[in-house]
Amino acid sequence: MNHSPSSRIQADPPAPSQAPELAELVQGAHRVVSLPEVYYRVQELIDDPRHNSATLARLIESDSGLTARLLKAVNSPLYGLGRRVDRVSQAVGLLGGHILRDIVLATTIVRTFGKLPPQAVDLSTFWHHSIYCALAAQQLARRCHVLHSERMAVAGILHDIGQLVLYRFQPAASAQALVLAEPADDGAYRAERRVFGYTHAEVGAELLKAWGLPESLQAVALHHHEPLAESPHALDIAIVHLANAIANRLEPGRNLPRCESRISPLAWEITGLGEGVIEPVLAEANSRFLETLDLLLPGRAPR
Repeated sequence: MNHSPSSRIQADPPAPSQAPELAELVQGAHRVVSLPEVYYRVQELIDDPRHNSATLARLIESDSGLTARLLKAVNSPLYGLGRRVDRVSQAVGLLGGHILRDIVLATTIVRTFGKLPPQAVDLSTFWHHSIYCALAAQQLARRCHVLHSERMAVAGILHDIGQLVLYRFQPAASAQALVLAEPADDGAYRAERRVFGYTHAEVGAELLKAWGLPESLQAVALHHHEPLAESPHALDIAIVHLANAIANRLEPGRNLPRCESRISPLAWEITGLGEGVIEPVLAEANSRFLETLDLLLPGRAPR
């Protein structure tokens, strides 16, 4: 995705050798931006075969903010159950631990990064794209008969997380990359390679690895612009690649009237889908966008 820089810097972009090494950048980001302890405690409980639903519910209820976000999430279009859920214990029983973990992850990621200074980019545009991508990924996963298709929403939200690291820790060079970027799905991705010598995809994958998140999420972050068939996570990658292109039609970024789609034919082959899914997925994502935006970023949805 491409985003709107707050100022257009005209100087020549720095050579890749002048940019910080990828490992150095991610290590610095990991020291400053980390997931809250409650996420790891939820993860430990879910991974413990001896855990019970009551213990998990009590842990979530110990964080009042998390409790409110979780209940809002399970009653939203993103994870809606077709019935009203008023207690965490109900949510645990109905959804199961792994889906709850994904909800906790999605809401805490947005809260963690939502406080970043916006000097390099319009953060509203960034989150709009990420949410559209999440909704589109979920719809595509259902059409691919992916088990627990809700998990693809998290992959959609996290696919561009490396861009936030670049915006936060390398704002001037990030603005340069946005100026250089073509108005295309992979425009910023290719411009970053020129400016930094690596891309937001690599940064995002390394950060998710440092956070100890699943390999499937790391693979999606790393390859969402260039799907590959040989990965054990090839289907997840292909779904988010398509979702990213669909999201760019609704929220192209950088105030562009349009964003050129560069969809890999391999993504269609892996998913078994065709271009006929684009319009219905666009319509469904658009219909659910405002409510999902209000879930993840309360008060940001236009009235």
